[in-house]
Formats: sequence, C-alpha cells, structure tokens
Amino acid sequence: MAKEVLLARPHPFIRKPMTEFLTGLGFSPTQDAPRSRPAAVVVSSSVTSEHGAFEDVLESVKKSHSGVPLVVATLVKPELAKGSIGRTLASVFPGKKVGYAGEGTAGDILVVRPDDLANSRTGQLFRQMLK
Repeated sequence: MAKEVLLARPHPFIRKPMTEFLTGLGFSPTQDAPRSRPAAVVVSSSVTSEHGAFEDVLESVKKSHSGVPLVVATLVKPELAKGSIGRTLASVFPGKKVGYAGEGTAGDILVVRPDDLANSRTGQLFRQMLK
C-alpha cells in the first residue's frame, strides 16, 4: 500500500497536478484524515480557501502532524515566495530550514511551484524529504 500524503487546504493546483505527481512517486494523496501518520502534508499558499487562512492551517498542521514533512504548494514566483511565504513559515516553524524545489534545495519544509513538478529533481527532493 502506498504511503498517504495529506492534501491540507487543497487548491486546484494541489488537487490535480500535485495528486498526479505524488501518485507517480508511489504515494496516495488524500484530502480526508489519513488512516495513520501521513508521509507528508501538502498545504496550498493560495490567498483564499474554504479551509481557512494559510497561517491558520499551518498552525493546525504543526499541532496535528508535528514532525511530518511539510510541502507548501504555491503559484507565487520564487523571489516573492522567499519573502512572503518564507516569513510566514519562519514565524510558524522557527528554526526549520525552507527548501525551494525550483532551486533544487532541500529543507525541512519544501516550497513547490507547478513548474517544479515537471522537473525530475523535484521528485528526488520529495523522496529525500519523505524518507
């Protein structure tokens, strides 16, 4: 059975392309509460969501899935992601290293854009992070 990856705060980017990407890596994406500890949690940084504000969902993930690898899916350009998303992640997860798939950098938290999903290096970063 494939390891489950929780798609928290799903945005259309997460629902289809991220689901296909994760399935291709052998993971089982779910939007429901996982049956056991998930292999990772993916959170969209979209401005609006029926699942609550980005920072609130991050706080919830921190409480519910402490120690589980976190992936932030975003449509924001890399230079902007480092500012806005980077600051939010630093405030919720102080001391955690943020990696950017587009730059090929690993971290405790990985920021991924749609273009990154077509890059084989992103798959390697996911596998490395989810060991």
